[in-house]
Amino acid sequence: MEFKPAKLDTTALLISIVTTVFLVLFSMFFILRQIPYGWIFAVLMVGIPFVSYLLSPGNYYIQGGNFVIQKVCGRKIVIPLNDIENIIPVQDFCKLKPVRSMGNGGLFGYYGIFTTKDYGNINCQLTRMKNIVLIKTRTGFYAISPAKPEMLIDWLKSTTGKSSMTEPITAPEIIKKRASFLTLLIPDTIFTLTIVMAVLLYQQLPEQIATHFDIHGNPDGWSPKVSFLYFTIFPQVILMAIAVITFFITRNRYRNEKSVYLLVMIISLIQFFVAYSSFDIYWFNTRNAHFVPMMYAVAVFTGLLILLLITYNKFLTKN
Repeated sequence: MEFKPAKLDTTALLISIVTTVFLVLFSMFFILRQIPYGWIFAVLMVGIPFVSYLLSPGNYYIQGGNFVIQKVCGRKIVIPLNDIENIIPVQDFCKLKPVRSMGNGGLFGYYGIFTTKDYGNINCQLTRMKNIVLIKTRTGFYAISPAKPEMLIDWLKSTTGKSSMTEPITAPEIIKKRASFLTLLIPDTIFTLTIVMAVLLYQQLPEQIATHFDIHGNPDGWSPKVSFLYFTIFPQVILMAIAVITFFITRNRYRNEKSVYLLVMIISLIQFFVAYSSFDIYWFNTRNAHFVPMMYAVAVFTGLLILLLITYNKFLTKN
């Protein structure tokens, strides 16, 4: 038996259209302006809406005694009907004041881990924020948005014998452990060392430098050497600001300081890769060779980033 997801609400639809168009145009800018390693960033930016769509909820259905949440493409979420403890209709999910811990906030849906005061962590698989259904199981909460929530609730009630509830099931109060301000030493150290590196290496560069490379690492774009400072300092300023803002926002909202540490580590890793990219440009323009083959560097960075994201996601799910 199938329960089709509701259509994207207006907010998600606008976010999806605007973000996709913006990222496509921005990726074209990286390529046409011959930004260093621009093709890498272009692929990553175009991949964001593509992957977001593939991971969005595509269908809900019953199969073999399980309630299944099917992604457009990806791992199914299987909830045994015997594990369902309560069914809770929610008119407006926004009124629960959810905080995205590891979630997508509107790009082809609202899915991932969201945290609320009343229910704690919720695994959301939504296409809209209103008229949704919360399912409480032995292992946690799930939020779904079927096109006909009443039909789903009636079916689950008749099958599981559980009655729907209108009052929140308040999660137990958990003492928050706030992250230490020393956490910011990591991005701050990378930021400071990168600025010092840029200033020291700038004088050693020729007047025209290679700043863009093809997929094999061969130079195919050149710029004045002052561009080395722009490409090195500006991204670091932006990433440092993101790290500080993220730290202060999540420090007051997350129940466990380790979530904040992981987020700052993820941003710091991106900072380090940007700094390495600048150093590699210097190395190539003074020695006519890359410090490390470009594809190896990208592979290592991507692997570490994925590892941190998986660790962050598992930690949120566990806690």
